[in-house]
Amino acid sequence: MNKRATGAAVFLVLGASAVGGMLLQPSAPPQERRIKMTARQYAFDPPVLRVNKGDTVRLRVTSLDVIHGLYMEAFDFNALIIPDSPYLELSHPSRPDEPAEKVEEIVFVADKTGKFRYRCSHTCGSMHPFMQGELVVAPNRLLGGGVGGLVGLLLAAAFTALRRDRGIP
Repeated sequence: MNKRATGAAVFLVLGASAVGGMLLQPSAPPQERRIKMTARQYAFDPPVLRVNKGDTVRLRVTSLDVIHGLYMEAFDFNALIIPDSPYLELSHPSRPDEPAEKVEEIVFVADKTGKFRYRCSHTCGSMHPFMQGELVVAPNRLLGGGVGGLVGLLLAAAFTALRRDRGIP
């Protein structure tokens, strides 16, 4: 077997092991994620929220300066954030006939994976259009991929060692 074929065999073993590890690994159980966020001209802090698919997200948002909004189309909510108030005015754009409700936190289930943008939905100044953030919902299968990759490495090392013992270049 030449070097190109050996490299292909090693790559195949690594890839198959990684994919197998990801498929065999079940997802972690959903968790409740409590996240505190502040809004100020012209940023959300933290700007990136990271959760896993299936997690229940409890988002508590406060404003440090002026009235802001928090609109996330992917999870159908729009909240008005009033400074010095523990309450948000929460509405759902897909249900325009329902009145906004006063809540202390936004609660939703991250039921789809991907990156989802959110933005300020209330004009808060000249840089308002740039006040955005991102919600990252991960599939939560990293452990399986890591275990699969490790198994693939071990198999590749064993394959290489056996070839050398037999005197195959």
